[in-house]
Formats: sequence, structure tokens, C-alpha cells
Amino acid sequence: MNESSSFTDGSDAPSGVVGRLLAWGCEGLALAGGLILLLLMGLSLASLLGRKLFAAPLQGDIELMEIGMAVAVAAFLPLCELHGKHIRVESFTLQLPARGQHLLDAFAHLLCLLAALLLAWRTSLQAWDNFRYGDVSILLSIPLWIPLLLIVPCLLLLALASAWQVGRHWAASRAAAA
Repeated sequence: MNESSSFTDGSDAPSGVVGRLLAWGCEGLALAGGLILLLLMGLSLASLLGRKLFAAPLQGDIELMEIGMAVAVAAFLPLCELHGKHIRVESFTLQLPARGQHLLDAFAHLLCLLAALLLAWRTSLQAWDNFRYGDVSILLSIPLWIPLLLIVPCLLLLALASAWQVGRHWAASRAAAA
């Protein structure tokens, strides 16, 4: 198992104009996800202090946590995929030659690409339905189509990062065969 102390050690950094744009987009979304998490931590702290000190918790804090966490997690996925840092079980594949490992990785990233496209499609349809029917959250009446619409670009960028990884591993498998 190859582990590094850094999330980005430079060995898998995308190159070229398209690769750098993709990395820039993934990093920007991850930073936005981190900002959302910081805001949610502040919200949680404020609600906890309000509950314990003044017997007045923030109304709808759990709703905001649920919505914010969904968007934040979706925002982190493209960067994780771009650098190939998803959890992997390599017990049996480590004995394969380099070409076989790259082909399996390309196949796994292809599955991730297809799943991301499917989720983006279905999430966009759900956002449209929520918009048409006026679905809102229970306590705060937040329109539910808004967070869903924020998740769709994250999933599309995840699909692009997956496509990048498919191409990278496919090229590496061809190079290993030569």
C-alpha cells in the first residue's frame, strides 16, 4: 500500500492546461466544502452554547447541518477522485503486474465516472421536481432544490476527474505493456 503524508505529493498532479484547470476546479470546490464545514462547526457551537447557557438552541440547526453536510461531502469528492485517494482494498491486486493494476484502476475509475453521471442526472431531475412542487425543509422552509442544484456541479466535476483518471491509467497500462 502506497501512503504519503500529504494528500498531494505531486506524483499524480494533473499536467497540461486541461489537467491544471481540472485540478483548479477540484481544489476550489474542496475549499468551498471546507468553508461550509467551518460554518457548520460554528453553527453547531452556537446552538450548543445557546442550548446549555440560555436554554435557547438555534431553531433548525439540524436541518442546516444535514443540508450543509450533503453539499460539503459532494464538494470534496472530485478532489479525492482526481488524486486517486479513495479507499481501496489491494490485497489481491498487488501481485498483479503493473499493466493489470492500471487496467483494474481504469475500470474502477470508469465505474466511478458512470456512477457520477447517473447521480448528476438523477439529482438534477430531483432538483427540478423539488422546484416545481415547491418542496421545502420542515422547520426553516429552505427550498430543497437549492442544495440539490449545488450538488450537481460537484458530481459533474467528479465525472470529469474520473474521466481524467481513466485516461491516465489507460495510458499507464499501455506504457507498461510496451
